[in-house]
Amino acid sequence: MNAKDNDIRCKTCHSLLAKVDKTGLTILRGGLQATIDGVFRATLVCYRPRCRSLNILNLSTEQRRVEVRASE
Repeated sequence: MNAKDNDIRCKTCHSLLAKVDKTGLTILRGGLQATIDGVFRATLVCYRPRCRSLNILNLSTEQRRVEVRASE
């Protein structure tokens, strides 16, 4: 997996929302850092004021499978 494969990007504007590696999903914004692992579903709203698109993330760090889709 190359570095670009680890990026979780907004489906609408392609801004970087998070990264996935062997430790799990990592979100870095301002002074906040969150790392989550296991099997979970998350909704991430894009931080860009002109986008604010809702992105749904299904992640299993056990299998390293990531699925991101934009809400409708």
